[in-house]
Amino acid sequence: MSDRSANVSQKRVRFARSATKHGISKDRIRHVIAHCGLIFEESAPTRDAEALDDRLVCLGDDADGTALEVMAVEGSKGELVVIHAMELRAKYRDQYEEAKRWRL
Repeated sequence: MSDRSANVSQKRVRFARSATKHGISKDRIRHVIAHCGLIFEESAPTRDAEALDDRLVCLGDDADGTALEVMAVEGSKGELVVIHAMELRAKYRDQYEEAKRWRL
């Protein structure tokens, strides 16, 4: 997973149906995207032949302080298309801690 600094708070955000499958609201997702400060880039899963785009992984806290992972892909018009959001899993804990110093 490589890191990539970017100001994503200025980008338009769209949501795939899968984005809220784990019960994370769009407002909570937007909060993480706006305040994460550092984005990690992750390759698409190799088992999914249709998922060719790299994922942008935003790790941060919602307004209530719950740690979340949010994944998006870049849309054809430069917007972010959120494809996944859930409470932070252990596999992202190190990157979450690293991203803390960059949060807005």
